[in-house]
Amino acid sequence: MSSAMRFLTLSRPLTLVACMIIYVIDPRVTPVSLALYVVSAAFFVASSAIISDWIPTDYRVIFWTLWSEIALITYLNWHSLRYYSSNAATATFMVATVSIPLALQRRHWRPAFTVTLAGWLVTTVVGTLAYADWNETIFVTLIFAGAMLFFASTGVLMTNLREEKARSEQLLKAVTDSRAALERAHRQLQESAASQQHLAVLEERQRLAREIHDSVAHGLTALVVQTQAARKLLTKDPEKALETVARCEEMAREALQETRRAVRALHPAGLEQVTDLDALQRLARDYGIATGMEIEVQADAGARSLAPDQSRLEQLYRIFQEALTNAHRHGGATVVTATLSATANDLTLSITNNGAPPAHMDPGVGLKSMAERARSIGGSIAFAPGPVGLTIDVTVPIKREVAG
Repeated sequence: MSSAMRFLTLSRPLTLVACMIIYVIDPRVTPVSLALYVVSAAFFVASSAIISDWIPTDYRVIFWTLWSEIALITYLNWHSLRYYSSNAATATFMVATVSIPLALQRRHWRPAFTVTLAGWLVTTVVGTLAYADWNETIFVTLIFAGAMLFFASTGVLMTNLREEKARSEQLLKAVTDSRAALERAHRQLQESAASQQHLAVLEERQRLAREIHDSVAHGLTALVVQTQAARKLLTKDPEKALETVARCEEMAREALQETRRAVRALHPAGLEQVTDLDALQRLARDYGIATGMEIEVQADAGARSLAPDQSRLEQLYRIFQEALTNAHRHGGATVVTATLSATANDLTLSITNNGAPPAHMDPGVGLKSMAERARSIGGSIAFAPGPVGLTIDVTVPIKREVAG
């Protein structure tokens, strides 16, 4: 129930019944009038329950209940004109006035206000003239007219506030629904990107498998056949056996070249002759676009001046890739910062994120993989969980070219 209807719930039955009490306690009231006032008080309690929405009902019932109430208020005050009751009459009309905009639809306001004002004006003027002259009657009427206008304005204002609140709630719900839809679309986009990346990896593996089968496996099969032939010719025709061994050597070289090409295809693409900073920044940009994370890679002057080293870069690249995956998947991080710094002999990659710190540091597959990659090039790795996120420090040696 809205605040406006709560106000109506508390005020209208108390006011209407109180006005009836004023009539009842008057010593001049007749038994017939007393019965009329008691029945009217009971009706006002029932009508208040309907108009104030204590009892959920159809609008038509509320409409005719309020009109019946206005008619009864007008009749009661006309019936009581011989008593000193104009104040009570005005109070009952004020209750009807404030109820009109709160209970009725806007198209019914004008006729309801008109009828209520006419009934109040007639009963108030006639009732006041019963004990006062025209000057006092006009004065009292103007005072009560201001009160009637105040209560009518209060009802309209409360109705407008109620409608504005309803519109605000609808707008908030629309915004909330739109945000939820955007979040669903974002998750679907991430899942789609991950799925496409997985399919791309599978397709690349299948392609490499076909190439290895068509080239390396074929060459090795032919090499086995030639080796068997050479073994048979060793005793029968040594010179021909030597020729066969030479062909085996050539075939072995070709198979080795094919194998090397296949292995190079498994390496991260585009790392040849690329600096550590450029490769890691490219990975940060692509991963940030795919996940929505804010990833920044910085480097000091020493790290920027290092010559490309493919073996070192490949391991740092894979370690940084695994760190980003763990930060996003397990830590729920939104910001990751990586810093490359170089000394005379070592290069350090420090990675921090703002995600949830690990509950324990028992190394899983990802952390073990990063440690193995660091050790494979003579480096080391350290994991330091903090109050927020995780810091990973990877230190690897720098290979310096020896001047000839």
